[in-house]
Amino acid sequence: MAIATRSKRSTPSSKKRSGKHHRHSKPYLKTYWPYLPMLLIVGIGLAINSLWSAGSVLGSSSNFSSEALLSSTNHARTLDNESSLTIDPQLTAAAEAKANDMVSRNYWAHNTPDGKTPWTFIIAAGYQYQAAGENLAYGFDNAADTVTGWMNSPEHRANILNTSYQNVGFGVASSPNYQGKGPETVVVAEYGEPATAVANITFTVPNPVGTAGAQDTSLSNKELSAQPVSRIQLLTGGKATWATMVASAITGAALAVFLIRHWFHLKRLVSRSELFIVHHPWLDIAATAIFTAGFILTRTSGLIR
Repeated sequence: MAIATRSKRSTPSSKKRSGKHHRHSKPYLKTYWPYLPMLLIVGIGLAINSLWSAGSVLGSSSNFSSEALLSSTNHARTLDNESSLTIDPQLTAAAEAKANDMVSRNYWAHNTPDGKTPWTFIIAAGYQYQAAGENLAYGFDNAADTVTGWMNSPEHRANILNTSYQNVGFGVASSPNYQGKGPETVVVAEYGEPATAVANITFTVPNPVGTAGAQDTSLSNKELSAQPVSRIQLLTGGKATWATMVASAITGAALAVFLIRHWFHLKRLVSRSELFIVHHPWLDIAATAIFTAGFILTRTSGLIR
């Protein structure tokens, strides 16, 4: 009596069950190893971004002083061949009053919610001025970054480098949840030229018309909107106001290169992932690194007004 026999042939399903279809051969590893450094770059980038952001939160309660703000301000004036400013106690009182008012009433503007103008605080402090100006900022890590943030704006820079000003006062106030953005430090700078005789009084704040701001005894209601200052602008020390735009363009180009390269392989990736071969892995790694660096550097460090 003959015994029936049947050969057991290997099928794709049996290979799948036994795991033979995913043997990590050298060609397999060669195909996918570039993704490991790319993932590592992204992971390190996210960690750096988180640590940098955490530093901003710490900066909400430390690293600010009138001495540090004055030092950074006078350093900028010295580089522009301008004379140094001196701290005036009355301007300091005015700046502190304005900073505390902004924090207590949670507003972000040169004019108060009830229409009180900046120079009202200066007059109330007893400072008799011929010309005066105001800069506002929040969200920065320290005094140096705050002044650098102002230097990245032509209007705020004009206040810092104004040849008429001789005195300055700084006010710093912290809020546990300013503008709904968590712990923040508000910085107010009041600049002044003391009155020596009867003259036309001017007050300068960053204004959308002209780089010198609104020089009038009545402040226009049309204030310059809040301006974000990116990390790369801080790193360039206020000397490259265009840095954010350039970094954003490079970041976008890197992302476009990465997406375009992989778009043409998408069908192959979905249908036969092991055959998804990247012929130039270092290009992908470089694009990932550029995009990650660009993402970190173009994040907002603080706001000025």
